[in-house]
Amino acid sequence: MMRYVPGVVGDDPFYIDTYGEKWRKHAEANGYPLNDPLNGLSDRSNQPIDWSELPPARGKPKRYFKDFAEFQLGRQALTMTYRGPLGDRSLLTLTSEATEKRWVASKHDIAAAMSVLQPALHSAVLRVRFGIDEISVIRLTPRERECLVWVANGHTSKMIGENLGLTPATVNFFIDAAVGKLEASSRAHAAAKAVARGLIPPPR
Repeated sequence: MMRYVPGVVGDDPFYIDTYGEKWRKHAEANGYPLNDPLNGLSDRSNQPIDWSELPPARGKPKRYFKDFAEFQLGRQALTMTYRGPLGDRSLLTLTSEATEKRWVASKHDIAAAMSVLQPALHSAVLRVRFGIDEISVIRLTPRERECLVWVANGHTSKMIGENLGLTPATVNFFIDAAVGKLEASSRAHAAAKAVARGLIPPPR
């Protein structure tokens, strides 16, 4: 399930899921695509949101989670937020029927996979729905891209500096700049997002 929330791009959210027509009609009738209860939480955190760790909900959010359970859409769920370069963001939710033990053991790997998938989905929505090429919006310098390529291939700042003839501090400066432009949570996250958007080649 993915919900795209425009920033300066436009006013209409974009919503898509794989839960079938019955749930889709129910969700639209209750305004869930327009008013996702997780939206407020995503404003305050970039971290994955495990639904089982949320405090007890009240009002409309409580009804949302109750409906989700009654439609048997998954015993476990993880939601991640991605912030785009235009003031926009998207919420990607993956649900699972896994047992609690299996879910706890696998959710970190699931979150890692989602962090790579979500930028690509976000870019696709921008391109298809609004005709905007996100790559043209984010402008990395040649040196920033070069450093991210090395990061994507597992090199440290010291190793990158030795290859490029730069000090580790200078390498960190370029990487930090790229992390900021890509609104990433770490250098590895920035490299993954850059690969997903086609800004740098996949690791060798």
